[in-house]
Amino acid sequence: MRVLISRPDKIGDVVLALHGAKQLKALLPSAEIYFDVSPYTRPLVENVSFIDGVHTFGDPIARGEFDVVVDLMAKWRTAAHYFGQRVPKRVGNSARWFSALYTDRRYIRRSRALLNEAEYNWQLLTLVDPALKNRRLKERLSLEDFRVITNASPTDRPYLVCMPGASVSAVAWPLDKWFALIELVRAKLELDVVVLAGPAEKGLFEKFPKILKDSERLHFVRLQKLDEVLGLLSRAKKYIGPSTGITHLASAIGLAGVGIYPGNRSMHPQRWAPFRSTLDILSPAQETSPEEVFRVLQDGLTPSQLNRSRISAFVICKNEEKNIARCLDSISWCDELVIVDSGSTDRTLEICRRYPRVRLIERHWPGHREQKQFALEQCSYDWVLNLDSDEELSTELQGNIGRILAEDFHGQAVSDGYFLCRVVRFLDRWWDQGGWHPEYRMRFFRRKLAKWGGVNPHEKAIVCGNTSKLAGHLFHYTYENFSDLIATLNRFSSQSAEAMYQQGTRSSLAKIVLRPPFRWMKFFLLKRGYREGGIGFMVAVAEAFYTFLKYVKLWELERSKGKDSPKAVPLPAVNSPENAEISKVA
Repeated sequence: MRVLISRPDKIGDVVLALHGAKQLKALLPSAEIYFDVSPYTRPLVENVSFIDGVHTFGDPIARGEFDVVVDLMAKWRTAAHYFGQRVPKRVGNSARWFSALYTDRRYIRRSRALLNEAEYNWQLLTLVDPALKNRRLKERLSLEDFRVITNASPTDRPYLVCMPGASVSAVAWPLDKWFALIELVRAKLELDVVVLAGPAEKGLFEKFPKILKDSERLHFVRLQKLDEVLGLLSRAKKYIGPSTGITHLASAIGLAGVGIYPGNRSMHPQRWAPFRSTLDILSPAQETSPEEVFRVLQDGLTPSQLNRSRISAFVICKNEEKNIARCLDSISWCDELVIVDSGSTDRTLEICRRYPRVRLIERHWPGHREQKQFALEQCSYDWVLNLDSDEELSTELQGNIGRILAEDFHGQAVSDGYFLCRVVRFLDRWWDQGGWHPEYRMRFFRRKLAKWGGVNPHEKAIVCGNTSKLAGHLFHYTYENFSDLIATLNRFSSQSAEAMYQQGTRSSLAKIVLRPPFRWMKFFLLKRGYREGGIGFMVAVAEAFYTFLKYVKLWELERSKGKDSPKAVPLPAVNSPENAEISKVA
């Protein structure tokens, strides 16, 4: 099979596409991987060892030359081009109005920036072969992936590379801030400074004031060839740059340092940062000072980590080897990770032990509410963050949580708890415009002001203090298909019925008949599930069926146990026999 990956754009975009191409080659070694690119980026792709060939966009494609083309641009001009060239299998994003030109499609609302661009690319690349379904993007570029690396270092001493060029798609960091940062590095770090300019930065060096004129420890380098850029970066100790392709290359080869990114939505780091970046991304650029960047370079920590309140994060889990790594990756920056496992028999515990600052507790399952209350009591720090094992904290939320912790550290007024907006992924799409959205959950709060309440399985954190909402998404990877959805709703309806019975709630024919259609109306009409089309209608029916099951099962409990209300079951004390651990704290 010959696969053509289309990304005729800038260097950074191509680098973000190469991560997925590398994984595609690893998983389908017999496939021949080609890239369709612009003349500007062709030398970069030709230098990548796992790419079998390069095609220039716009050139004719011979009949039968390629079996499948993956249009990562998702633009009219690319879709129309491949339709006209009659490539038999054309993969693209069905969120576009011209999606009929594709033969295989995946619906992704790209502008919502719910994925890193590399992950967006991989979502489309998985359509090349059914065996790739539900595979997570893990591969990333390394220095070993490039055939030719030319030494272009201007000095034999250790050096830091600064790339103060303008980004094509975003506002660049002001030059006066670059000047101040370079002076800080020269004064306080034992590193030479290499100021790098590429072909797009014409006249850049002439803008530097006389105080930054060339010296023994300051070097100005203009490079035209990407193999020379790779050589310069490969010998550098650290790197600083804006949202450009060179910044993506620096991260791809493992350089430490800082990426300075704008804060506007279309260019938000959540979407356009290097994939699994080795750089600390500071955003928005307009509010980032040279002093903040220098502190990151000097200490290897972001400003929020240097001066912020401490935070614990906790997760409850069982047999979550498919999800737990994604969850823990997003909260690994926290000062403490408390994981309460209720008897996993797969690789969940093995994966958890790989993370630093982990306290792993194996304990029996008393119920959602009780297990989370127990986990909360094990946390050490004043601030607590809770995620379920099938959830992931977005980059935007990570940044906003860090901002709250920094403000609290400096004595500024902040709320006592924050609701996070959860967005569901179901049937290969993000449900971010109706039905399940918006769905706010209290997940970030002060430990001493919180307790766990609600009715199982729909537990919730209750905060005795001021609360507010925090911008960003909590990604929720829920059901694989409708069969999984129905099985989960059946299980949850049994747990809900039992909890309702214990709390004294009773069923009736009116509830059985009337509440399901009201549930459907709420999901499909009031919360605008109709915006998801036919699938939104089907999910609304499933939600109504869940309500029907819950009250029918409650009716069954009343018949078998009687209608007399039992006393409400109190939450057991943390150290009570009912909550005794079944194993050790690891």
